[in-house]
Amino acid sequence: MTDTLALYIRLSLADEETKSGIQDESDSITNQRNFIEKFIQSNEELAGFRQKEFYDDGYSGKNFDRPGFQKMLEMCRKGEIHCIIVKDFSRLGRNYVEVGNLIEQVFPFLGVRVLSINDHYDSSRLIGMTGGMDIAFKNLVYNLYSKDLSQKVKSAVTTRMKKGEYCAPFALFGYRKSKEDIHKLEIDPEAAEIVRRIFLMVIDGIQRQAIANRLNSEGVPTPAVYKQQKGCRRDWYPAGKKGGWNSSMIAKIIREERYAGHMVSHRKERDDFESGHQVSVPRNEWIIVRNTHEGIITDEEFAEANAHMVNRHQNKKDSASSKKNFSVLICPHCGLRLRYGKRKDSYMYCATGRTNPDTPCNGIKIRADVAEETLLMLVRNQAELMLEAKNLAIKASAGKINRVQLETRKKSVELEIRKMEKDKMDLYESYRDKRTEKTTFIEGKKVLDARREELQTLVKEISRELENSRTEETLDKLDVITRYAGLQSYDKEVMAFLIEKAEVFSEDTIQVTWKHQDIYDKVFSITR
Repeated sequence: MTDTLALYIRLSLADEETKSGIQDESDSITNQRNFIEKFIQSNEELAGFRQKEFYDDGYSGKNFDRPGFQKMLEMCRKGEIHCIIVKDFSRLGRNYVEVGNLIEQVFPFLGVRVLSINDHYDSSRLIGMTGGMDIAFKNLVYNLYSKDLSQKVKSAVTTRMKKGEYCAPFALFGYRKSKEDIHKLEIDPEAAEIVRRIFLMVIDGIQRQAIANRLNSEGVPTPAVYKQQKGCRRDWYPAGKKGGWNSSMIAKIIREERYAGHMVSHRKERDDFESGHQVSVPRNEWIIVRNTHEGIITDEEFAEANAHMVNRHQNKKDSASSKKNFSVLICPHCGLRLRYGKRKDSYMYCATGRTNPDTPCNGIKIRADVAEETLLMLVRNQAELMLEAKNLAIKASAGKINRVQLETRKKSVELEIRKMEKDKMDLYESYRDKRTEKTTFIEGKKVLDARREELQTLVKEISRELENSRTEETLDKLDVITRYAGLQSYDKEVMAFLIEKAEVFSEDTIQVTWKHQDIYDKVFSITR
């Protein structure tokens, strides 16, 4: 049996909002560490054990995919951890279901002892039984507290944004956070020089890919690599997959108005409390405060660089598919579009393979007539398949309950769920105040939990029906695809409209990625 104590510490961005009075300063990384070490020193039975610290700085308790936590969990699975010590259960996480599962199922199964100091919890004293209702409801309170905290933090952060303060966890490339105020940006001369150089090259008319190639050949670090070189602990790429500069990264920098000295915030937000998924916010809802920090470039330079971007993008959009050598066929290795040979019956090839014979791109080629006939056949088949799916969707949607009824029903079920949550809390308070027997409480809780699970399943089913009920709108969009079922000859504009890319592995193998995938998914969901 290992004699290693795991000290687990977590600090989220929400915990750091101390100036807003939302969270006590005692949850800082340093104070958590000191608090746990003092506890260990005061317990003789823990003396002599080796200690290993795991911490996650800037990670939410709602998310269990944290590097420090996962590393600790992996060592537990290998039998390398004897005991885990935390300040309180909320450091493990703020999802009461997941935390309860860890405490009562996972760690006992792995033979790992758990100590939560503020909760006066020691799993070694509960061998053969659960932690009791107090622990379960304490975790529930943490979860409810997290929801309330999320709203307060969101409000506090929005207030900061409106004041022109910087609220992101990592400084914008070209800047660093001020030591006096982490919500202020100050120029990082080394990185700022890279940013300014990129702007000037775009203004000089150099194409984005050429800029990226030049930066890569000179060994200029990308924003992610630069941050890691400066000691940032976050890793944006898996091991061995460090990325280089590309045209998209150049475009992202040129479109970043903060480089002109204006704070632009609230461009993305989470779609709900439980989800970590972010969605884009419409531009008219962005929070923009002008002249908040020193700009790396001037307003005039920003406008001129973006004018070059717009012109180049518009010209490409208007004429890309009409260009003589345009093709949706690309090399699967380097991603470049295949070029046509000079003769009408010649092969299409990857230019990278011509200039670098030792690369796998050298073997990528296909006869132009074979490629065009294949794509024409695939487009017709796709359009015919969508036409058949459309007819099935029309039949499948006939007689379904209308959206108004579905939405009314969903609201009713959600209202019942909220009422059950209140009933559950009332039941607990009654048990806590000794107005209800323990057996009555446990049985009542089981009934409420079972009913709540049924209602949540019902909400998901109604939501699926609501999504599927958008039949008319989906079928109208489908018409733009089905009209090509009778396409007789190869048309570059049609290919550009329907195909995202067609990767050529050999003359016998072409892998097509279709555009309008959202329409396909909706149609097939209706026909299920």
